[in-house]
Amino acid sequence: MAEKYVPIELTPKQRQELEELVTLLGNIRGSHTELVTVLVPAGTNIHQVSSQLASEAGTAENIKSKQTRTAVVTALETIIRELKNYKQTPPHGLAIFCGNVSEKEGGQDIQIWAYEPPKPLNVRLYRCDKVFVLDPLKEMLDVTEVYGLLVMDRREATIGILEGKQIKVLRTLTSGVPGKIRAGGQCLALDTLIMQEDGEIIEIKDSHNPLIIVSENFNTEKTEDTPIITKWENEKELFKIITKYPRKEISASPDHLFFVRTEHGIEEKPLAKLKVGDYLIMPEKININGKIQEINFIPQINHPTMKEIKIPKIIDATFARILGYYLGDGNYEIDRISFSEQRKEVAEYYVNLISEYFKVSAKVRYRENKGYYQIRVGSRILSQLFRQIFQVNDKTRLEKIPSIILKSPDEVLASFLAGFYDAEGYVSSNRIGLGINNKLLARQLQFCLQRLGIVASLLEYDNQRNPYSKNIRYTVCVDDGVCLGRFNDALGFASTEKRNKLNRLIKNRKGRSNIRQIVANGRDVARILRNSGTPTTQFMCPDFFVNKKQLNKEIFKKNILDKTSNLELKKRLELFYNSNLILVKIASISSEGVNRTIDIETKSHNFIANGLIVHNSAARFERLTEGLAKEFFKRVAESMKEIFFEMPKLKGLIIGGPIPTKEEFLEYGDLVTKLKEKVITIKDIGYTDEHGLKLLVEASEEDIAQQEFIKEKLLIQKFFETLGKTREKATYGYERTKLALERGAVAILLLAKNLPKEQMQELESMANNIGSEVHFITNENQEGEQFYNLTKGIGAILRFALE
Repeated sequence: MAEKYVPIELTPKQRQELEELVTLLGNIRGSHTELVTVLVPAGTNIHQVSSQLASEAGTAENIKSKQTRTAVVTALETIIRELKNYKQTPPHGLAIFCGNVSEKEGGQDIQIWAYEPPKPLNVRLYRCDKVFVLDPLKEMLDVTEVYGLLVMDRREATIGILEGKQIKVLRTLTSGVPGKIRAGGQCLALDTLIMQEDGEIIEIKDSHNPLIIVSENFNTEKTEDTPIITKWENEKELFKIITKYPRKEISASPDHLFFVRTEHGIEEKPLAKLKVGDYLIMPEKININGKIQEINFIPQINHPTMKEIKIPKIIDATFARILGYYLGDGNYEIDRISFSEQRKEVAEYYVNLISEYFKVSAKVRYRENKGYYQIRVGSRILSQLFRQIFQVNDKTRLEKIPSIILKSPDEVLASFLAGFYDAEGYVSSNRIGLGINNKLLARQLQFCLQRLGIVASLLEYDNQRNPYSKNIRYTVCVDDGVCLGRFNDALGFASTEKRNKLNRLIKNRKGRSNIRQIVANGRDVARILRNSGTPTTQFMCPDFFVNKKQLNKEIFKKNILDKTSNLELKKRLELFYNSNLILVKIASISSEGVNRTIDIETKSHNFIANGLIVHNSAARFERLTEGLAKEFFKRVAESMKEIFFEMPKLKGLIIGGPIPTKEEFLEYGDLVTKLKEKVITIKDIGYTDEHGLKLLVEASEEDIAQQEFIKEKLLIQKFFETLGKTREKATYGYERTKLALERGAVAILLLAKNLPKEQMQELESMANNIGSEVHFITNENQEGEQFYNLTKGIGAILRFALE
């Protein structure tokens, strides 16, 4: 039987010593990054730490500033000497702080503090900074808040505890219920692309539960986020669907469901019942709430004469454009990056952009023997930065759009694509195109353009005419008039020639297009018009009204919407025009033989795959053995009782798991009433391991905060009620409360958090000596302010009345 877990409480002496140390070290400021913090967790090999610090001392010899270099090296040598006093790491770890604490500029006073913490130190850290890193020690001073944690599904459960800000795993259980329980399923090819909620594009084989991906809300007709609930692998015969207007590809099993526009509206059909000429559904634009991405880059400075450059902290639009251009025409060496460019104007544009942005000297020269302009930027640091972002050596065939770009806001993504099109894009008489040999990159590009509302086709060429390469060529092209305009607004070109060509193309482009076809059924539109008393003959679209022909959105607007004078009718028709759903026509369906496949299930029952909206499996856990599952629930409940039933200071239980497992556990697990009443919240969590516990705590932060607020509010109300109804059983103020503590009369002591430290420590210590409850009150709410105004921050509910 596992040993019961007992939360570690600081003694008054330990708390006072730790508070004094934190205050002392927190007031120290270094002139430069010469204060060294070393945190060693329990169980770490102390001799290995010494060796690592010796290596860091060697690296510190390269610091340019003599004063900083001397201070850091001396501090590290002092710490290494201190570590020789330890044969092994102390039971709870070791925190060492050392550095130059001299307040005189240029002076040197190396001091060291070695501290064995009273609670386990779970952080391993080495850092040189202007201040010491004290957060792990400050967390130990927090009033211990103990919450029981459980994450589970029908196969596995992990029980843990949240103590302060630390999460600990206490027990793991497994059920014996089989995991892969379905024979068959609606499967897709392993390389099917899906988009995460943060914008990152991954292959479906790399998906997992509880990843959040993009789906379609058919009520609002907008894309939204949905969690993956389950994932299966299988082997099935796959059929490749190729569409046109735009051209897309997707490979699926015969039973996989697709959303199809039919005579009866949008219906779900398995691939086996699809035929050439059917219309599938896709979103015109994918809505992603991208966030500015920070660059975690630390240059490897190994030579004192390395050129300094401006290292960006975030991915902004300018840096993104340079990165996009680099993806198309750039490469790196140890000490420089370079670009190849046909147009002098574009070369000069990027030379100026790079020079200004990185504050570095960039040069361009014409290579007559090669027939192009070469941009060179000599900087080892810049080369390291680009190598960190683009890590694939064979960039032409294997590189992908960097994750930090995909997760960025739309304007940053658009700027990156603009740079890529500057390098590889072209404008012909009827379209914008970009051709590469990298299929995955081309498919990502098509997906990214769809995120910006630019509908593009992905074309394949055998490239046999190219004497230099026989690889298949993949071209992403845009030819719809509206999408060309969106491309011009969001991306544009650095080349004047390309800009002029694009403007002429937009101007001369005819309104008719097979791209962006309206999702509405023509017969339904005709019925709406007739029911409003409007004859269809005036709109000159007879084939559309009998579903023989589809209409592009702009033709629908021009021929029907703009000719409708009835305002109520026009508003209804505008819903079709403004819909985010558009049609894409099936051009061919062909077998690809038996292959490994992936099947996922999402909460919203659909997701976007290769830019198309597809249905997902509805099967969930129907084949699980119910007897085994319920028996497992009871074992989990028994473990919860064993661990938590008599745990001191347990404030509540938080339970997480996939739908509906956690609810079934509370219904069938026979969890004792005392613990059921302590359940604060339940959350949808997919992971059932230690990572699941972390996700559960993150998802429950607001619930925990609200719980503490309510408890504090009720506690203050109890104090005031006691003071009003039975005056002799409550007291407040320093003198009266201290007297009550001396006589052992205090049951509950209330202390405001903004009391003087010495006064708070004195009263808390006295309360602990007589077994009183101690609660710390904030003044961040009305009740807390009222308590402080009356009591000056000190109050007590008594066990018995004072004389």
